[in-house]
Amino acid sequence: MHDFFLLRRQRHQKKMMKYMRYVLNDHFVLVCLFLVGGLAFYYSNLLKQLPSDFPWSLPIVGVIWWLVLPFGKLATLVEPADMTFLLPKEREMGSYLSRGLRHSIAFPFVVELLVCGALLPLVVLAKQASFVSFFFYLLMLWGLKLGNLRIQRLACYQKTREQTQRLSLVWFCVSGVTIFISLYGTAWIGTLLAIAAAFGFTSITQEGDRLLDWSKMIDQENARLHRIYQFINLFTDVPEVEAKVRRRKYLDGVLARIPFKQENTYLYLFARRALRGAEFGGLFFRLLIVGGVLLLSLNDFRFVVGVSMLFIYLIGFQMIPLYGQFDYISAVQLYPVSKKFKKTALQRLMVMLLFAAAIIFTLCSMVHLSIVGSFALLVVLLSEIGLFAWFYLPTRIKKMED
Repeated sequence: MHDFFLLRRQRHQKKMMKYMRYVLNDHFVLVCLFLVGGLAFYYSNLLKQLPSDFPWSLPIVGVIWWLVLPFGKLATLVEPADMTFLLPKEREMGSYLSRGLRHSIAFPFVVELLVCGALLPLVVLAKQASFVSFFFYLLMLWGLKLGNLRIQRLACYQKTREQTQRLSLVWFCVSGVTIFISLYGTAWIGTLLAIAAAFGFTSITQEGDRLLDWSKMIDQENARLHRIYQFINLFTDVPEVEAKVRRRKYLDGVLARIPFKQENTYLYLFARRALRGAEFGGLFFRLLIVGGVLLLSLNDFRFVVGVSMLFIYLIGFQMIPLYGQFDYISAVQLYPVSKKFKKTALQRLMVMLLFAAAIIFTLCSMVHLSIVGSFALLVVLLSEIGLFAWFYLPTRIKKMED
């Protein structure tokens, strides 16, 4: 079963690497670097402005660490067919799940490493702690996370629902107490408590002679993979994610404004897809909301402009795949419409969507910026929209057609 899990993991990683080529493209990496750099600069300036006796440093760090701990699910990599074909090997599945637990440790451990490192300056500001304490805090978080994964492993077996619910509640409370003891007390004490908790949960969650709950285990793995595929689907089409269409009757008035002409055929199709399709419509509104919330919290004109331009670009970039959404429809081939109308339609729709986003971002910026600053922001965003629609978009369309 050890080799069988390694084979499953190799196949899974190969599949993920295939999708990562589309996720980690040049544009996304550049945007992430810009965003991370901006946030780091903003965070460093914020730390310089905080007083040494800032009372909320440790509570903020403790709550964030506490909320990050449940992040990361047990990866079993089981498939629906395993319920039938692996049933004779059920007694040997313990070693398989142990390999799955060790495989599942890596990602949450990296996340906790980054979060712990990012928030350590607040701890140093409040306690004047040394850099060595970072390793104690990190080991504490890792120990607590290991206990959480052990509980998830126990949940793969039958007749453990009530027990795992109680243990999850106990683990959550123990984690909170341990984190705040380490922050308000001594770091190494929290580390010892976390290690003790990890050993305690490991001994309590021994499965014994229990049988696997195959249905539950398969459903949990499918749900975990579905969340991953939903994220990847923001960048490229994923066969495992089925597109959903929603009625959204309240937006029919928008479609009714499109004149009934042959040259507007693709404009109507693109607009209908953007408004009713969950992948495009949902993405547009999510980016719009996230960008608006960020702008409401910023008061520096440079950061407001940078974040606004970033989200305008993200919205436009994610809408580009609309261009090929109707190539498979036979009606388009039977009654062909000139490609110049198709290209123009996407440009018009992009300008309308991005203009609406620019107006909303400008209104959000008016909370902290002056009228002149907000107007300057609008001018910058309109210039970006023009460059995107009439220079960048045609280049992308040409690459898609080649």
